[in-house]
Amino acid sequence: MSREVTDVNGRLSPLPPPRQSARAVLAAVVLGCAVLFATGCSERVDEPGLRTHPSSWSDSASPDFHGAYVALRAIGTCRSCHGAPLLGEDGVPGCAVCHDGPGGHPAGWSAASQHGLEVRLNGSASCAPCHGADFGGGWSDVSCYLCHDGPTGNHPDGWEDGDRHGATVRESGASSCATCHGADYAGGTSGTSCYLCHDGPSGHTAGWAQGNRHGQHVDENGPETCADCHGTDYRGGWSGVSCYQCHDGPSGAHPDGWAEAGQHGATVRTSGGAICTACHGADYLGGTSEVSCYACHNGPGGHAVGWAHVSEHGAAVAPAGAGDCADCHGAAFTGDWSEVSCYQCHDGIGGHPVGWSDGDAHGTEVELDGNAQCTTCHGADHQGGWTDVSCYQCHDGPDP
Repeated sequence: MSREVTDVNGRLSPLPPPRQSARAVLAAVVLGCAVLFATGCSERVDEPGLRTHPSSWSDSASPDFHGAYVALRAIGTCRSCHGAPLLGEDGVPGCAVCHDGPGGHPAGWSAASQHGLEVRLNGSASCAPCHGADFGGGWSDVSCYLCHDGPTGNHPDGWEDGDRHGATVRESGASSCATCHGADYAGGTSGTSCYLCHDGPSGHTAGWAQGNRHGQHVDENGPETCADCHGTDYRGGWSGVSCYQCHDGPSGAHPDGWAEAGQHGATVRTSGGAICTACHGADYLGGTSEVSCYACHNGPGGHAVGWAHVSEHGAAVAPAGAGDCADCHGAAFTGDWSEVSCYQCHDGIGGHPVGWSDGDAHGTEVELDGNAQCTTCHGADHQGGWTDVSCYQCHDGPDP
């Protein structure tokens, strides 16, 4: 029903509307705020009356980005719409549609290619706002150490085990390490050198080159375990490092040049023959290596096959003297660590075979070949030479 009044000229005019009270205005404001609060978790919405986030809610560059919102108010504010477990309810989707769990990161974030890249670009400090300055959880209550092995490195827990990162490197190559540790593996952006644990580009653990390290490993597990990295022919495989850079070939695992007496002879002199038994067996007939030491040696004495003949060790002793024999047989030549006395075969320091002093022994030899061969050891004048033993101790002159 309209309200009208008559003006001074007798015409009808409408009355002005009634004034609203201050109480009514306040009620309207409160109601409006309640409506806005009920529209969703965000501070503004694109479609008033609907429980929905703004269109820029997922845009990390927008002021409406929900990551910033959650960081300020904590994840509990999301539960009013998405449910206590954040799995969605009443037609509202669960957070897991985009996120990989309570941690709140996007789906797939746990893959190193995801957050690993993020950390490489922005540094681990970017994790601190949610996970805390010590990465122990922060307001997110999720510790980075649930997956990572500590503040010193970003690798997953247990990464230092060879079976963990070793398998990754076998599948992807060592170049995958270069992204964080640098092309030279000396630290790179991670500041941690691979060589803290590894002995170089070959990737083995520090000290692996020592025979008692990888030798024992091969003895226990077989050389097949080397093939994973070095190839079935041991010439490099994906590692690009041939076992034959150090070893003397497929026939044996000894270092290159080991067959030379100066190589393994020195090792045996230092450590004793027992060191050979680990691979060649207690009887030196092959053991796990299936290679008998006696293929080259003439028995426990360790000398080469045929060494007992004078043409072998006699010729070796003649130029330099018997000093080299002392390394194994002792200064007195009675055995020392070799436990083999030279006097089992020789009649004393002179070096001749037992019984040589009998006329029938060396006399017959001289009659057949002449006494010139005596000069090799006893000197051209037969008065001692390098042996310091004069033939004239027993003989009365050059004419025997």
